[in-house]
Amino acid sequence: MPTASAPTTPRPAPLPSAWEGLVEAVLAHDGRVPELIGGLLARHPDDSRAHAVKGLMLVLLARAELVGEARRCLAVADRLATADDGAGAYRAALRAWLEGAPLAAARHLEARLAADPTDALAFKLAHQSRFMAGDVPGMLASAGRHGAAHAGLPTEGYVLGCLAFALEESGETARAEAVGRRAIALAPRDAWGRHAVAHCLEMTGRADEGAAWLSATTDTWRHCTNFSFHIYWHLALFHLDQGRTDAVLALYDTEIRATRADDYRDLANGASMLARLEFEGVDVGDRWEELAELSARRVDDRRLVFADLHYATALLGAGADADAEALAGRMLADAARGATHDARVAAAAGVAALEGLIAFHAGRYGEAARRLLAARPQLPQIGGSIAQRDLFEQMLIESLIRSGDLSRAETLLRERLVRRGGHNGFAARRLARLAGEGRPAGRVAALAMTMVAPAAAH
Repeated sequence: MPTASAPTTPRPAPLPSAWEGLVEAVLAHDGRVPELIGGLLARHPDDSRAHAVKGLMLVLLARAELVGEARRCLAVADRLATADDGAGAYRAALRAWLEGAPLAAARHLEARLAADPTDALAFKLAHQSRFMAGDVPGMLASAGRHGAAHAGLPTEGYVLGCLAFALEESGETARAEAVGRRAIALAPRDAWGRHAVAHCLEMTGRADEGAAWLSATTDTWRHCTNFSFHIYWHLALFHLDQGRTDAVLALYDTEIRATRADDYRDLANGASMLARLEFEGVDVGDRWEELAELSARRVDDRRLVFADLHYATALLGAGADADAEALAGRMLADAARGATHDARVAAAAGVAALEGLIAFHAGRYGEAARRLLAARPQLPQIGGSIAQRDLFEQMLIESLIRSGDLSRAETLLRERLVRRGGHNGFAARRLARLAGEGRPAGRVAALAMTMVAPAAAH
C-alpha cells in the first residue's frame, strides 16, 4: 500500500554561478567580497537573499554609520521576499543583528541549515556571529552538528577550518591543529583554518615553528581582505615571543598597519601589538598617534565592547585620555540600560576592563590590577580570540608587578608557562627577573620599578 510522503521544505532555485563565487569568497575571506556582492545584485536585483547578505556584511563591520544602510538592505529584502526564496533565515538574522541580538542571528542562520545542511554561507555567518558574541561553546556545537553535511563537497575544508578554530578556543589544541591542517589541505585558500593552526602553534609555545610556517606561506593569504593583516599580526606575535622586536616593528610598518585602515579589527591589531611592545620596554615612537586619530572618530559608535577596548588602548597610548574617558562614560551608560547583547557584555566585563586600562595608563597599578581581575572571568564574552584577549592578561600581570604584588604575578606567569608547554617568552622573561625566594621589600620595589622603565627600541 502506498505510504505517505514526508513533508518537504521548499528549496530555492539552483544558485547562479555569481552566488557560488560569492559564497566561496566569503569562506576564503577574499578581498573581492564587496565587489562580488555588487556584481550579484547588479545581475539579480530581485534576489532577497543577496540584499540580506549585504546587510549582514555591513552590520558585522560594527560601524555606526553603516547601520542605516543595513536597515535599507533589510527593507528591500523584506519587500522582495517570496515563500520559497530560501532567504527567510538571512532576513531574520539581519533583523536580529540590528536589534542587538547576535546570538539570535546565529540561531536563525543555523535554522536555515535544517532546510539545506549544505548552505555554507549560513554556516559561516553564524560562526562569525558567535565569534563576535564570544560564544565559543556555540561555535563548537554548530561545527559539530553541521560539518558532516559538507563531507566530499568543495566547502568541506572551509567548514573544517571553522571547527579547528572552535576546538582551539575550547582548549582542544592537539585535535584543533590536526583538523586545521586537514582543512588547509582540502581548501588551500582557507585563511581561517590557516589562522586556526597559527593559534595552536602560539598556544603550545612553538614560536620558532609558527614563525617559520607563516613566513613560508604568505602567498596563501594574499587574496584576503584585511584578514591578511591579522595573519601578519600572528607572525609578529611569534617574533615577539622570540624577542625579535625589530622584526615585529618591521611587520607592523609594512604589513599590519600598511594601509592605515580604520576597521576595528585593523585598529585592534595595531593597538594590541604596540601595547605588547611597550610591555617589553620598546619605544614605539609616534606610532600611537595615527591609531588614536582614527580611534577618536569611533568613540561614539558603541557597537562592540571588543572594538571599544582597543579604541581605548590606542587613545590612551597616545595620551588622549579625555577621549578614552568619554568612551568609558558611554559604555557605562549602555551597561546600565542593558538593552542589547553588547550592553550586557559591557556590564559583565567591558566597563571593568576599560576602567582597568585607564588606571594602568594613569600609573594606578593596584587599581588597574583589581579592575582587570574583576573583568577576567567574564572577558571571553567580549569576543575575539584567546590570543587577542591576551593583551588584557599581559596588562594584568604588568599591573601586578608594577604595584609590587609579585607573588600573585608569579603565580599567573607560572600558570601561563604551563598552559603553553613550558615555552612562552613573555612569562619566561618576567619569571627570570622575579627569580629568588624571600625577596626583601626593598628588592621587590626595585624589581617593580625596573619593569616600569622603558628600554630603547631594538
